Amino acid sequence: MIKRTWAITILAGLMTLATALWLGPQFPQDFATPSEGFRDPIMAFEFAENHDDLVAIFGAVDNPARVERQAAMDKGHDGDRYFLIIYSFFIVAFFLALYRESGHRLFQGGILLALVAGIADIWENAVLRDLTYMLDDVGAANALLIELHSATWAKWFALALGSGLASFALYRNKHQILALLALPGFLSALPAFLDPKAYATLFADLIGLWFIAMLITAILNFRRASAEAALKDSH
Repeated sequence: MIKRTWAITILAGLMTLATALWLGPQFPQDFATPSEGFRDPIMAFEFAENHDDLVAIFGAVDNPARVERQAAMDKGHDGDRYFLIIYSFFIVAFFLALYRESGHRLFQGGILLALVAGIADIWENAVLRDLTYMLDDVGAANALLIELHSATWAKWFALALGSGLASFALYRNKHQILALLALPGFLSALPAFLDPKAYATLFADLIGLWFIAMLITAILNFRRASAEAALKDSH
């Protein structure tokens, strides 16, 4: 049973990685006005704080590329519907495997965090879709930005807590190096919250590093479970 759970985790991790690589180019690749702290428009959009941030991403009403950026943002969010399901399932599978191996109820919390992150991501996507076409209504856009802040940070804080819990689990299971790979995603959450332009892109990258640590862990634990099963069968 545990061998199968780790195998499912590996498959979910590979699907998460592949979907992430596919998804990035679906979103707009350029800003109307160069960003000071964000690498790409979708990150700037998620962490937008005011109407000026939105105009810097999409452009003013007379910007010829604005409609194209809006369409690309919609295309990216269409793909993100699949990504949020896949990465949430990956996290669920990872913590479920840890729970089945150890019986430690704390790891059930990781499953809950994955569900919170996925639900918050659905909420965030809905707000971002509305915001994409609210650029000329400053009042409505500012109201949605307040809601966006709540949705975005519900997602990212859930992922940060999952990263910290995974680091604890990996350290407990004597995977110290992998624990160190998972920990920065947790530690960088507060700096990113306090100063998104300076740290949010790094924070997202470090959450990605945690995902890689989970995938490596799943591969190692699958190999161990396979060896244990083979040894048991030989006896």
